[in-house]
Amino acid sequence: MILITAIVSIIGAISSYNYDMDPANGVDIFEGFGAVLIAVVGGFVVFYELDLFYTTYYFFIKPKTIAKSILNVLSNLTLFIMFFTDSIAHFLFKYVSQIFGEEVILLFALFFIYVILRIVCAVIPVRQSAKRN
Repeated sequence: MILITAIVSIIGAISSYNYDMDPANGVDIFEGFGAVLIAVVGGFVVFYELDLFYTTYYFFIKPKTIAKSILNVLSNLTLFIMFFTDSIAHFLFKYVSQIFGEEVILLFALFFIYVILRIVCAVIPVRQSAKRN
């Protein structure tokens, strides 16, 4: 699934770029922007699929602890929530604060939370093995 998504994204970006660069189509101002957008969205989807693969790999194969299981699920959910940043930011803008008028703020905050959760998840086995010794 990851490979298929990557290939489809690359093929879509190439065909979009070729369409934009053809002078017969009349694209004039944002030539190649569609290709960049397809590549970025495809890259994010591949990144999410890799994270989902790691989470399922953890639950099926690796030894589990309660803390690490919770951190894996929370980090994956945080990454999944990033798909709905626009709706969440609109709700927060309407009912919480005007600062959420820009969705980018929420997007960066969610990505920062994801990175922190993954770092904590990576540190947990080191701390537990240090306690055993």
